[in-house]
Amino acid sequence: MYANEPLVLELMSLLRSHEVKHIVISPGSRHYAFTRSFENDDYFSLYSIVDERSAAFFALGLIQATGESAAVICTSGTASINYGSAIAEAYYQKLPLVAITADRLPDFLHQMEDQMLDQRQLFEGFVRLTVQLRPITSERDRWYCNRVINEALLEAQDEGGGPVHINVPIESHTNVQFDTVALPDARVIKRHRPGADEGAWSDIASRLTGKRVLLLWGQTAEVSERTLTALTSFASILDVSVFADHLSNVHHPIRVTNPLGLLKSLSPSSTDMRPDIVITLGGNIVFKEESKSYLAGVDFEHWRVDSDGKVSDLYRKLTDVIATKPYVFFEQVVAASESVEEEHTFAKRMLNAGSSIDSPKASYGELAIIGELMKRLPVNSALHIANSAPIRMTQLYPLDSSIAVFCNRGVNGIDGCMSTAIGYAAARPDRQVFLIIGDLTFFYDMNSLWNRHLPTNLRILLINNDGGAIMHSPLPKDYNDRASRHVSAGHHTSAQGWIESLGLAYSSARTAGDAKSQLDWLVNPSADESRVVEVFTEKVSDIQQLRSYYGRLHEVTGAQRFKGRARRSVGRVLRTLHLR
Repeated sequence: MYANEPLVLELMSLLRSHEVKHIVISPGSRHYAFTRSFENDDYFSLYSIVDERSAAFFALGLIQATGESAAVICTSGTASINYGSAIAEAYYQKLPLVAITADRLPDFLHQMEDQMLDQRQLFEGFVRLTVQLRPITSERDRWYCNRVINEALLEAQDEGGGPVHINVPIESHTNVQFDTVALPDARVIKRHRPGADEGAWSDIASRLTGKRVLLLWGQTAEVSERTLTALTSFASILDVSVFADHLSNVHHPIRVTNPLGLLKSLSPSSTDMRPDIVITLGGNIVFKEESKSYLAGVDFEHWRVDSDGKVSDLYRKLTDVIATKPYVFFEQVVAASESVEEEHTFAKRMLNAGSSIDSPKASYGELAIIGELMKRLPVNSALHIANSAPIRMTQLYPLDSSIAVFCNRGVNGIDGCMSTAIGYAAARPDRQVFLIIGDLTFFYDMNSLWNRHLPTNLRILLINNDGGAIMHSPLPKDYNDRASRHVSAGHHTSAQGWIESLGLAYSSARTAGDAKSQLDWLVNPSADESRVVEVFTEKVSDIQQLRSYYGRLHEVTGAQRFKGRARRSVGRVLRTLHLR
């Protein structure tokens, strides 16, 4: 029997799944639930060593002799510090030592609790990873502990191996009940590295065969001719749909148009438009939250393909991390696949649905102005987009494939968006560089224009709606008037004086007609000066227009989605890919 403690069961299950069976136990009562549970499981080979320093070195001998991982476990307090010498040795020998230290709850740190010190970073500098667990009292706790335990055990064995530290806070070691008959089937995350296990590609290819596969292409994922060619081959043998925002800079016939709009339009009943496997490539995606809603309640596997090999469990369903570049993944899967012709039903359905989603047709406001600029952007220009409302609104309009798109989406902050665009423009005087930015983001970074390296190829569209419009999006309507005071930082400031004092060309607009003419002035390729167009709109109205557009998408019926222009355009795409 095992302890009726979810955290004990989760850790033991994952130790088994990651084939850590040698357990060196030092005496103590704080980890009693673990010790007795280990004793009741014949899978584990147990060793009793009183001195923790000696116990950890003993474990190094086990690793050297068997070539397998080994774990040590001890009580809380100074007992854990005694692992330090052996952990340092394991670090430099690259030996997969798993140090499990029992602990008190962090609530009691520095509160004169017996046998307690700060164990969270005890071995910093000498372990590949330290993870801090917490008692499992909810599904979120379970997901967190499962993820970080998987991360630690992967790090112990990956790329030559090395020591890791798992710190386990235990609320009480008394009155523990042992009635659990079997360990849970805890989720196991696997990491695959090219060359380390060539046989893995056949398994990966077979798992993809016959499945509806959704590729979510994020920022920074490599896009090259080789990658796109490999994607074409990959999509020709599998039923694959590609969702990518403008930051991905990926342009391919199988990419679904307006994925943000499509995700907003799908209803929970659209089960035939849900994937079996989701593969994420690269970094952040703008429509992350919408994709979570789309996938809620869906039984699917999540794979991550990225050369960094990190565990990024966006949907709490991650099963495989494939540490390689996208083109290697596509090529290896194609090479390992058997020649089986897929129906591509899922791919066709998603292409049809995306093609039927119209871009917004809003009246004067932020949404419409952004759309008007995107229609006018010159080929081979660069577009920088500030965070907040602009980065979301730009996703709803098409963009020429020659235009490179950038945004500080790694952390999604508003600070530095204009500075980044100016730096890019200074380094690329051969192309026009456009920036779409909101007023708070502009004023936050206004010193970036006070710059002796200010280039002449910079074009800025400043949407000034007197505050942070996106902050109004989640708020109840009856709070809109009060929100400007603190939440959205309302103001009545123009950037004109600051811009003109720096010698930049400035223009402004307050109507739809003026805005269109000023945008024509902004994109004029013959201008040899940096230019700024400040367009004044109203923030509550701007957000309401975006809400109205999303609301109209929900009204589109399934029958409408597959008619006319959509069906014809998708037919051309499928013929290009030889899928039809």
